[in-house]
Amino acid sequence: MLPPSGAAGGLLAAADTIDIPVMVRWGPLAPQRRPRRTTIDGVWAPWPGLPMPPTGQYLVRTTWRDVLDAATCVGRDPIAWLTAVPQLAYAEIVARCSPLIAYLGRTPHHGGPVPGAHQLQANVVYQHGTESSALGTFGYRLGMTMAEWAGQALLRLGPTVHAEAVPPVHAGPGWTTAAGLPDLVAYRPGSSLPWLIEAKGRRRLGLPDLRKGATQLLRPGLMIGPHVRMLCGTSVEHRVFVTLDLEHVKLSPASVPTGGPDTSDPDADDVLALARARMLTYLLLRGTPTAQLRVTPVGESVAQPRSARTAGAVLLLESDPSTGLAREDARMPDRYRSRPPQQRFDLLTARVPGTDLILGMSRRLFAACEQVAATDQALAAVVSDEVSMPDGDSDAVDADVDLERDQWRARSEGLYWQLQRQQRQALASRVRARFDQGEQAGWEELINAQPPLIDGPPSGYLEAATADTYLAVHRRTATQASG
Repeated sequence: MLPPSGAAGGLLAAADTIDIPVMVRWGPLAPQRRPRRTTIDGVWAPWPGLPMPPTGQYLVRTTWRDVLDAATCVGRDPIAWLTAVPQLAYAEIVARCSPLIAYLGRTPHHGGPVPGAHQLQANVVYQHGTESSALGTFGYRLGMTMAEWAGQALLRLGPTVHAEAVPPVHAGPGWTTAAGLPDLVAYRPGSSLPWLIEAKGRRRLGLPDLRKGATQLLRPGLMIGPHVRMLCGTSVEHRVFVTLDLEHVKLSPASVPTGGPDTSDPDADDVLALARARMLTYLLLRGTPTAQLRVTPVGESVAQPRSARTAGAVLLLESDPSTGLAREDARMPDRYRSRPPQQRFDLLTARVPGTDLILGMSRRLFAACEQVAATDQALAAVVSDEVSMPDGDSDAVDADVDLERDQWRARSEGLYWQLQRQQRQALASRVRARFDQGEQAGWEELINAQPPLIDGPPSGYLEAATADTYLAVHRRTATQASG
C-alpha cells in the first residue's frame, strides 16, 4: 500500500507531555459502547487525584517517560529463565518498549479544550503500512502497558504481578490457569485488598472486546472475598484513550485466605512486589560488562511522596533542584563517596543495547533483587531435578516431540509456581532484610567494583527517577508524529 499524500511522522519525544482521555465508570461491571470521537476530544476535566476517583471523564496530562516506565515492568514473569542468562534480559526490555516507540507519536490537539494539549496517536506507518498480525501484537503490548500506567500513575497501586504467578488473597476454587485468568493482580501499598486487572488493547477497541474482558473478571468461583475488578480498555484510534470499568466487590471470605500478601508484614510484601517488577532491570545490570556501568546521583526529592494529583509515578529530573545539588557534590567524587550510603541517593545505570534507553536502580533494590534471583535459581534447580526434559529422539514424529515438550513445559512451570507460592512469605522476609542491608552498603560491596560517578545528565538524554528506579531516553527519539 502506498503512503497517503502529505504523510509525515517520526519517533516520539520523551520530553513531550501527552494528554490521554480516561473514562472512569464505577458500578456493576457492565462495559459500554465505544464513545464518539467528539466525546473523546471534548474531555477536559483534570484528574481528581482521589484514591477511588468517581465516575467521570478526565483528561490526564502525563509524560512519555511514565508510559515507558510502565512498559518495562508489566507482563509475564520471565525471571526463572533469564536468571540463567542475564545477558538476554535486554532483549525482553526491547520487546516490551520497541513496539510503542515504533508506532506511537505526539500531535498537537488544536481543537481541544486545554491550551497546549498534545494527543498520543498512531503514526503513519501503523495506520497505513503495518500488517494485521503486527497490529495485534502491538495492541496487546499497549493494552498491558496502559493498565500498568493507570494502576500505578493514576490509582496509586503497587506494581502488578502476572495473575498466573501467585493467587491473590481470597482466591476461590475457580482460580486456575486451565479455565483462564485475568491478566494482572495488584495491591495498594500497605493494603491486602486485591485488584484483579484485565487489559484489552486494539486498534478500535469496541464493546465485544470489553465484554470478553468482563467475562474473565466475572467467572464464577474466581474469588471468595472482597476485591476490586478493573477492566482497562485501550483504543489506538482515532487517538489513544483509556476506559476504566471498576467494581468494588464486598464478599465475605468463605475460607482462610490463600496467596497474596502477608498482612502481618505489608512492608515486606510491598518490597517483594517492587523487586519482582524490576527484575529485568536488575538482570540487565548483571549482564552488562562492569566497564559499561555508571553510578548516577539523584536528589532527595525522589524519596518524597508524589502528589496524588500528579498523573505520574516518576520524578522528571530536569526540573528537580535537589538532583542538581547532588550532582554538584559528585564533581568531587572522593568527598561524595565519603558520605554515609544512607545519606545519598545514587543508582547503578546501564544502557539497553539496541535502544535509546538507560535503566537503573538503587543499592537497596539491587540487593533485594539479588535475593529474588538467588531464590529463583534454587527453585529452577529443584524443578530440573524433579521434571526430566524430553530426550528429543530424532526418530520421533514431529507432532509427538512437540507434545512431549509442551507437557514437560507445563509440568515444569506448574511445579515452579507451586514452589514459589509455598516459599513466598519466607522470601518476602529475606528480601526485605536485604533491602534494608543494601541501603547501608556501597556499590563496591554490592558488585565488587566502583563504576564511574556521573556528575550531570547523559548527553542528549531526558531523565526520570523514583527513590529506587531510573529511566532516561535520548532526545533523538523525539519528534512530532502525524498520520
